[in-house]
Amino acid sequence: MAAFASFHIGEKLQLWDWESSGVKPFDKISKTSKKSIEFDFQIIRILNNKIFHEIGFDHLSFSQMEFSSFKALLQEKKKHNMIIDAFEKLNNIRNLLKSGQNPNKFQHIIWEANIKILWHEQSQVVQPLFDRLTTVFSGAMTLYASFDYKINHHQTKWYSKSKFLFFMLFKGFHLVKKNYFIPDVTNIKHRWFWIYNDIVKKWKKVEANKDYINTEINSLAKLEKRLLSI
Repeated sequence: MAAFASFHIGEKLQLWDWESSGVKPFDKISKTSKKSIEFDFQIIRILNNKIFHEIGFDHLSFSQMEFSSFKALLQEKKKHNMIIDAFEKLNNIRNLLKSGQNPNKFQHIIWEANIKILWHEQSQVVQPLFDRLTTVFSGAMTLYASFDYKINHHQTKWYSKSKFLFFMLFKGFHLVKKNYFIPDVTNIKHRWFWIYNDIVKKWKKVEANKDYINTEINSLAKLEKRLLSI
């Protein structure tokens, strides 16, 4: 799911003229007294990279390292106990599957662990940077916020796409009415309600089709190679 999110964010980042503004580190951006649209784009770029380096690195390390070493690495990096506990659950399931157990028996535990990791990502990694965005940029993000488990080489389908604004107005009314009936994608309560009740549910349906997922991931990998070669 993170791979698709990173791809779509990367597409939106191309709207900005990075050649003129340059890429600026967080310590320089955070000292900016006057916020502008450049500030907002720089924050989103930093956020996208941070998600990749933190969450992507954790998943890659988990798949490649012996678990005791991986756990020690998480502790050394002072990772939240929620993350450590989630990966411990995933490791226990991985060991059971290696022994020949039926994977269908453990799907709910796998999802519980992954949702904990997702919640940590949204609340601890994403939210602090979203809080720095300007009100105008947050409003624009809310207006256009959507998620799709397809990339540009396919026409989108209703079952793989989710639009934040529509979902919150129709399904999250009890939340938006507390915010003067205005959905806000940078509000953690609003965003998590959308993610948990729509994006994750659609991911479960999409993930069931392994051929589809493999096709999309392979396409993302090929696109990434092309971009790196430019």
